[in-house]
Amino acid sequence: MSNHEEKPVTDAVHVLMAFKRTKDNDGPAKCLCTVIRDYEIDLKLLEEKCRLLGGEWRIHKTVNARDTKKARVWLLHRLIDDPEASGYIDSLWRTALLQKECIFGEKKFMLDVDTKDPAHLSELERLIMSSHGKVLENIATTNGWHYITNAFDTRLVCELPYVSLIRDGYIFIKKVKGE
Repeated sequence: MSNHEEKPVTDAVHVLMAFKRTKDNDGPAKCLCTVIRDYEIDLKLLEEKCRLLGGEWRIHKTVNARDTKKARVWLLHRLIDDPEASGYIDSLWRTALLQKECIFGEKKFMLDVDTKDPAHLSELERLIMSSHGKVLENIATTNGWHYITNAFDTRLVCELPYVSLIRDGYIFIKKVKGE
């Protein structure tokens, strides 16, 4: 009988990230990352870390899943090039997962839409569809929307003054305030 817990091996994971921005807090910017194994538990643990550290934090989730096999190759190359990095391997693993080349499966885009005007949103959706795009998810933000789409020709969409393309972004989940 084994003393260690059996954990399922997965080819793809998402990452939760908490950002403490200087414009919202006194002191330097900070970032915490955690690999999602169980979304609810990992989110609660990250929220508690943020509360304990104090200040205002914004928690996000990666739009694209991360390929653990590609990340493992990136990590091994990094450790061969810099063996001293083995002292902070957990942090290096999360860094590996966030590399552009470690996106798993079909790449998704995030459109940061800085308007809630129905006419602008209608125009945006028409341009997405005419460019062979598809809105997979839309998330309300404070001053607009985040549209998660499949990869498509974004040239027409990016001409709109209220749209920014983020090719490998993070979906806003929530704000957390600490002591």
